[in-house]
Amino acid sequence: MSRILSAIHMGKLFYFALAALLARGALAANAVDEEKPHGRFCLSLYEPGPPEKEEAFQISAPAGAGKTVRAYIDASDKCSVLVAALTKDGKLVNAWRPQLSEVPAEFEEILLPKTPVKWDWSTASGPFDLYVLFLASGSKEIEEAKKLIDAMQNPKIDDRILAMQTGKLKELIGRLASDKDRTNQAPVSEPEVGGVFRGAAFPWRQFARSVNFSADRPGVLVLSSDSVK
Repeated sequence: MSRILSAIHMGKLFYFALAALLARGALAANAVDEEKPHGRFCLSLYEPGPPEKEEAFQISAPAGAGKTVRAYIDASDKCSVLVAALTKDGKLVNAWRPQLSEVPAEFEEILLPKTPVKWDWSTASGPFDLYVLFLASGSKEIEEAKKLIDAMQNPKIDDRILAMQTGKLKELIGRLASDKDRTNQAPVSEPEVGGVFRGAAFPWRQFARSVNFSADRPGVLVLSSDSVK
């Protein structure tokens, strides 16, 4: 019984933190100090072709065979980034495995998820929230997140174990996002329609969202279906 009550409490805390994040971030979505450490993020929808096609991802994007979702990320300073997408009932979106990766300094981009993982969009998902957390190098949460996310990468893992791990991931994100005094937070609105790019490098920085981070203040971005009108 105590475990059930604890799970209910953590679930309430998680979604309270999300609601508070969106409310606060809506007032300061673009308040990024570029003189301080900050990270940038853009989600795209990719089709292998031929010809290859790529565009800024929208939650309302139609699903299709072969379509995958990709995350472009860079940062002014070396850090780590955690990216995870969760449905409203706390499950992984389309079984997308969460990702944790180092991000080089000087805006050297990385692309997630790492091979061989793919974020499939052949089937659309119900309402979900995608979280992007920039953690300064040396942050105590990095090691905890690494152990958990590494354990979740096995595609043959038992569904019950994966569900428990996803619950722990949700708790970790909730802890990081719930303390407004320790985080820099902003919602990610759906991008303006920018067209489909065929056979050319996707200019992701045109659609990127940014957030500051520091040693004691993680940067948190959230793309939520709740913010889509």
